Amino acid sequence: MQPFGQPLKLVILDVDGVIIDLMAGFESNLKAAARQCGLPLRPIDEYLEEVRAGVKHHHSSWVMAVQMWWPWLGHAEAERFGEYFRAEERRNPYPPVAGSIEAIHRLRARRVSVALCTTNEKAVLVDRLQAAGINPNWFYAASTWESGYPKPDPRSLDSIFKVIPVPREQAVYVGDWYPDLEAARGAGVRFIAVLSGGIPRKIFIREGVPEDHILERLGEFPKLIQEESAPGYAV
Repeated sequence: MQPFGQPLKLVILDVDGVIIDLMAGFESNLKAAARQCGLPLRPIDEYLEEVRAGVKHHHSSWVMAVQMWWPWLGHAEAERFGEYFRAEERRNPYPPVAGSIEAIHRLRARRVSVALCTTNEKAVLVDRLQAAGINPNWFYAASTWESGYPKPDPRSLDSIFKVIPVPREQAVYVGDWYPDLEAARGAGVRFIAVLSGGIPRKIFIREGVPEDHILERLGEFPKLIQEESAPGYAV
């Protein structure tokens, strides 16, 4: 395979919004936890409205995200909210994005290494994958919160390339929001955007992602490889 003018040897996937359909229950789980903690819901609505409008948001930690929504919460209170939220996620887990499991299998069948890059902690990552029917052993490497350099830091990808030592021009990063794009660009890895995380196509175009590098969901990626591998196709 020679997609993008280079052999494709590694596909790095974000998790939430790319292979796991976070949008199917993220809002309801957040609001359920907020109700249990007696917190107003409007900050959640405002945050999600800004995400859909293409306003950039990423945080160095979960606690910082929670304190952005409710600035009066202390560190311990923010962590307590996180515990309620994780409990809601276990009660109402997220399904896989339609076609994502099939796409992973097709990449593996083509002997393309598949890795994960997420800001989830390892334990949370395993819980979410298994609840969606995804085997963590399908992936040759994973960069998680414990890796020490969370997205959008491009060093978040270094641990993956240590395990899978391929040239970066022979890798592709598939993501659904700003930290993915920034990490890929900073690391010198080609970026493919998917819209299954809730950010509209026009926002990725505004950020300089070519239209033919924007897919509805991961399930379209194997088709993209086939098209770009066909004679006469060039990017």
